[in-house]
This record gives sequence, structure tokens and C-alpha cells, in this order.
Amino acid sequence: MIMKLFTPKIMKLALPFLAGLIFAVLAFIVINIAMEPVSTSEFCGSKCHEMNTAYQTWQLSHHGANKFGFRVECIDCHLPPKDEFFTHIAAKGYTGIKDMYKHKFGPEYDGEVIRQKVIDHIPSERCLHCHDDLLGKPFSPGARSAHQDVLADPEKPENRCVQCHEDVGHERKNKLYSQDRR
Repeated sequence: MIMKLFTPKIMKLALPFLAGLIFAVLAFIVINIAMEPVSTSEFCGSKCHEMNTAYQTWQLSHHGANKFGFRVECIDCHLPPKDEFFTHIAAKGYTGIKDMYKHKFGPEYDGEVIRQKVIDHIPSERCLHCHDDLLGKPFSPGARSAHQDVLADPEKPENRCVQCHEDVGHERKNKLYSQDRR
């Protein structure tokens, strides 16, 4: 029985399979190691002059700094969740290549135009990935009612989280922030 496992025909199929499996595991490890430094908010804010304003406003926001010491990184809101590995990697690769292309060959960067495009495309699922207990927290009756209405029909464009919470990830009304600092 065991000898049948090591026949030339099976070995001919098993070796490429094992080689492919080893290659896949190594590629997975290398991709994760290579992505680590370019997945930080500091990288986005310091390496790309276009992201400087977004980085400054993020640092002043509740997502960048809060009394609990918890930070939400840029990729947490602007890319699919990391636990959706292949979707996350594909979106990160596409976004990175697109941003590099636009940086080198695109028109002059207009922060407000880009900000509006981003707001138009941030899905509520990104917010709800962390804020999943909207009705269980002790909110005011008005906030509870608004969240109930939104959660009852989340597909409506006007029910997206960013419609009411546009500045939550980027504090633009803070006295420490000045558009002249860009």
C-alpha cells in the first residue's frame, strides 16, 4: 500500500505540487514582509507630498490620536479589511500603482477634488468593521434613531457613514490645523 504512494507517476505529480506549495508559502511571507513598511500612516504622510495634508488632519483626528491611545491607520479606512487578505492585497496593489502613476504622470494634485472622490467612495462597511455596535452604545436618543434609520436601509447613498461623519478621520476644523501649513 505504501509503495503505491511512491510510484513514478505519483511522484511526477507530487514534486511540482510540493514545489508550488513551498513557492506559495514563501511568496505569502515575502509579500507580508514587503508590505509592512508601506502600510503605515507615517509612510503615506512622509513619502508622498500629496498626502501631507491628509496625514496632518488624520493626526489631529480621533482616529489618529485619542484619549485611549488607539490609532486607526490609513489603510484601515481606505482599503478593504486585512482579514480579507486577497481582496486587501489586490486593492493595495491597485491603489499603490495608481497613486504612483498619478504622482509621476498625472495632473497637478488638487486635494479638495481628491478628498471629495474619496468621500464618495468610502463604503460604510469600512466603518462598521470596527464600529459594529452602533445601537448598543449609550447614545443620545437622536443619534440612536438616526443610526436605526441608517441601518434599516444601508444601501441608500445618503445612509453612508461619511454623509454625517465626514471629518471623523481627518480633523480639518482644529485650530492646530491650517491649510497654509501645506
